[in-house]
Amino acid sequence: MKYLKYFYILLVGVTICSASLFSNIDASVRVPDDIRHYANDAGLEEFKKLISEDPIGFGYKDIEEVGQVTLGPGFQINWIDADKFANVKSSLIDVSKPTGQYEFIVLSNGEGKSFLTVERYGGRFRVISAGGDASGLSKSLAKMTSSLTSASELIELALIKDGNVRYLVTNVDGKEVNIPDFTSEKMALMSGMDQNQLWDSDKTISYLKQAQFQNVDPNTDGTRGYPITEKENSRK
Repeated sequence: MKYLKYFYILLVGVTICSASLFSNIDASVRVPDDIRHYANDAGLEEFKKLISEDPIGFGYKDIEEVGQVTLGPGFQINWIDADKFANVKSSLIDVSKPTGQYEFIVLSNGEGKSFLTVERYGGRFRVISAGGDASGLSKSLAKMTSSLTSASELIELALIKDGNVRYLVTNVDGKEVNIPDFTSEKMALMSGMDQNQLWDSDKTISYLKQAQFQNVDPNTDGTRGYPITEKENSRK
């Protein structure tokens, strides 16, 4: 499945050595209203235009399916800060840093299909990337929400990325938990971790440190996007 990227962005992850939401879970709490408005309007139209150039290549049946997609949950993208990682033990949130980019799940027939990533740039907005396979993150979100429906407090989710691996992270009763978006290919590399349950973040961090030491590459599943000629897609 294709994944178009518009801008070359140098981001360091740990592996480089150094939908419907329930009422008590707010996955989009970190997304500003103007970002969501842009993504749901001009951003989604740009998405449809790009994907319609090769629907099958992006995992769609035809142009008609592309034309009916809707915008799903969105998150600010946070990356693991390699400089902080050596000293962290129990919190992915503490070791992450915000990017100012926002990634949305694009829905087809109500199911997670692709990604749309946007950002504010120079007082305007632009599309950063479109495409990819969002089914894994969508399943992880569904598992997270079903696991936390009994929580009495409002649950805010953070999206943290390390390479091509995404983690949904939150705090429940004073303890940080997470769930990855692993595909079956990535599961084979991740020492038994999968998206079928919530994981304590201290265990995840312990694994990541082992993976870093062993130079495990979570991007070997073939889902990495490819950069194309840099192109600005700004809107007022």
